[in-house]
Amino acid sequence: MAERSSHLNWPQIEGIISDLDGVVYRGNSGIEDAIHALGGWKAAGLPFCFVTNNSTHTPDDVVRKLDALGLAIAPTDVVTSAITAATFIRAKHPDVSRVYVIGAPSLVKAVADVGLEPTDQKPEVVLMGLDRQISHEKMRIAVEAILNGAAFLGTNPDLLLPTASGFEPGAGAIIAAVAAATQINPLIIGKPEPHMIETALARLGTARNATLMVGDQIPTDIQAGKRAGLSTVLVTTGVPLREKDPSLLQPDFIVSSLSEIEVLPRRTRRHRQRRV
Repeated sequence: MAERSSHLNWPQIEGIISDLDGVVYRGNSGIEDAIHALGGWKAAGLPFCFVTNNSTHTPDDVVRKLDALGLAIAPTDVVTSAITAATFIRAKHPDVSRVYVIGAPSLVKAVADVGLEPTDQKPEVVLMGLDRQISHEKMRIAVEAILNGAAFLGTNPDLLLPTASGFEPGAGAIIAAVAAATQINPLIIGKPEPHMIETALARLGTARNATLMVGDQIPTDIQAGKRAGLSTVLVTTGVPLREKDPSLLQPDFIVSSLSEIEVLPRRTRRHRQRRV
């Protein structure tokens, strides 16, 4: 059962992997306590890396957004579902060249950057992410391609995204529509799968048992952290908690603010060279 208190028994922490939407900001509005905590961790020399299911952002987009909110990071501090999905397709489907992409320009760019061709002409793979201009025609093309044998991949299953004023449908909502029409479930690349967590761990160079996964959603963030073997922290600043699902692994800690995460003094932590 998760600990929920202002005086938690925190493990030794060498590094932190964190979600963005609902943890660091909501829409374009920063979460003040989170920005302050992250700035403090950076000043203390604690490495962190962000993993985001939101395929509409490039790492450079995130850098600019956080800089405007008062937190300076590097593009290598961000792992996105768009880049992870494109890299996965290139590695796991070496004979594939044509990919039909439903998503933001950042997802199309990620696919093109690994040498794949974004196209609606006889695609061999359908890759779906968050598309705020989704249309019936786009879904029709995806359904037809999948029924004709194209592999079906989704960046992430998030049904809701937190915004400054409330919530909006996430990528999972439109992916679910195509899955229902085809009766074929997609391979999900982002959280709750651990692909992005493993990439972030490699970049941090920290010990698995001394790295925290922080997120606002149990079905995605917490499951990904658990599957990667990390201690997990649920922060209640994002998507509201729903009735507990006994089939889901529960977080180790629950906090209402990132400021509640207690980082041991620098001299008590082991140091590893950070990998790019």
